Amino acid sequence: MAFLKAQATIAFPKVSTYLDTIIQSFSAHNMTVSPDGDGHMVASSFGTARLCATAGALSLAVEAAEPADFNRLKHELTGLIDFVTRPENLEIVWTGDAAGAVLPPDLRVLTVREVRQLTPRMRRITFGGDDLARYAVPDQIHCRLLFQGRDTATPQWPFLDDNGRIVWPESGKLDSRIFTIRQIDPAAGTLDIDFVMHGGGGPGLSWAAAAAPGDVVGLLGPAAYGPKPADWYLLAGDETGLPGIARILEGLPASAAGIALIEVADAAERQEIDGPPGVAIRWLYRNGTAPGSTTLLPDALRLVELPAGQDGLFAWIGAEYSAFRDMRSYLKTDIGLPSSRLIAFSHWRRGMSEEDIVKAGIAAVLA
Repeated sequence: MAFLKAQATIAFPKVSTYLDTIIQSFSAHNMTVSPDGDGHMVASSFGTARLCATAGALSLAVEAAEPADFNRLKHELTGLIDFVTRPENLEIVWTGDAAGAVLPPDLRVLTVREVRQLTPRMRRITFGGDDLARYAVPDQIHCRLLFQGRDTATPQWPFLDDNGRIVWPESGKLDSRIFTIRQIDPAAGTLDIDFVMHGGGGPGLSWAAAAAPGDVVGLLGPAAYGPKPADWYLLAGDETGLPGIARILEGLPASAAGIALIEVADAAERQEIDGPPGVAIRWLYRNGTAPGSTTLLPDALRLVELPAGQDGLFAWIGAEYSAFRDMRSYLKTDIGLPSSRLIAFSHWRRGMSEEDIVKAGIAAVLA
């Protein structure tokens, strides 16, 4: 089989400062990274890559069997390096084989089948689609949705060029947001996403508020860590982390033990979650206080009696930046939980849109 191959050598004076974060970012996006001599090998469903850091430069080499996979892998690497190193304004140019502009191979077109209100502030939308198996993986639970205009008769989707950059259709750039896949059944061709109806702006909220059966979205991904095997689980998050916590709980073995701390607006936002009996669920209510402005989650975490020893403990956190940073610091610094037993995400940052965060780079959401 003939493989398409490309290379990029990036002038990068501070490569040693960023390398570990780049590797962690690759691992969080459905790629396996392993040491390989003086560099690292990266294995993806799209192909393989090798990265090597030298004095003042980062070299990348990629190969893939199919044109769409080839450009998608370059897009993934380029986009993540851009995001992690935003203050450095790196120039990434690929040379080698050319595939031309191609549709992303992970693009799935979904159609709304059902919309229902779970609680006053949480709306579940069930989508139907084909070939969803790649999204049904327990350790990669997030995806990106691409929103079409409501009056779009013939949806158009973005392509990826030979530098891995997005080429938007003639109709213009599509709004998009990242969400948690709450439930998925590839055999039935269905996927559920829970939308937090927080009352603010943003394309995801606006789209979900008006969504109706027959509406169409694009799906890309998956990415971001799910649970790891453990003897005891600590799960903590606000309503943006709730879909992930609920999915993790419902996927744990019946013998699992631990605790889930969930911050929501008030008691009306409680949901029935079919988790193991040995994992307690503790609901924390803001009762009128604005989201992202309390210390409910960090305060509750500090009251949890964690098991002795860290090898059997696994912690998963998904919340607003301030709470995420406080909880992550407590677990790593005060408790001594190793990074291999902790997955923590800032799902949002008060006062910043996703566009603001992308413009600022990873520093906006990294503890």
